[in-house]
Amino acid sequence: MNQLDKNIATNLKRIRKQKNMSLDALAEKTGVSKSMLGQIERGESNPTVATIAKIVDGIRISFEELFYPRQESVLIIDNDKLPLLRSEEGVYQVRSIFPYDRRRNFEVYEMKIEPGEGCGCLWKGDGGSEYILVVQGVLTLHTAEGTYEVSANHAIKLDAAKDHSYHNSGSGQLILDLFTAL
Repeated sequence: MNQLDKNIATNLKRIRKQKNMSLDALAEKTGVSKSMLGQIERGESNPTVATIAKIVDGIRISFEELFYPRQESVLIIDNDKLPLLRSEEGVYQVRSIFPYDRRRNFEVYEMKIEPGEGCGCLWKGDGGSEYILVVQGVLTLHTAEGTYEVSANHAIKLDAAKDHSYHNSGSGQLILDLFTAL
């Protein structure tokens, strides 16, 4: 059984139970036989697109709810255990906290810039926005429109498609949380 079939089997059984439905009731709602639904839930069948369409239409769920692993309702991330990407010169580092995922339209990163250093924009979007929260230090943000000084506990929103750069002109490390809305 491949991963997609496992996901469909697990998700169909979970969704059916959440809806307090028997296999008989599910068969009645979807027009798919009870035996076929049982085989799908046990991972013994590779359902056709037409069968999947009957199921999602019958119980009014999206295809994604059957195809993809269930997302936990609470996810705690230990930033210290996430991979850290460093520039070759060591002047800044970036940690992807919530990387791109097709089920959401944003990404979250943490960036640290050493005193007196800077870097150009890392993510150049197609019309998206970048939201920057200054956690520690003072960010000097350079854009085509001007230069902005943003201190800790302040935030700024900008057009991610336009060139910009981040600089730390302070004496301590600059820490930023970056939210990129796609």
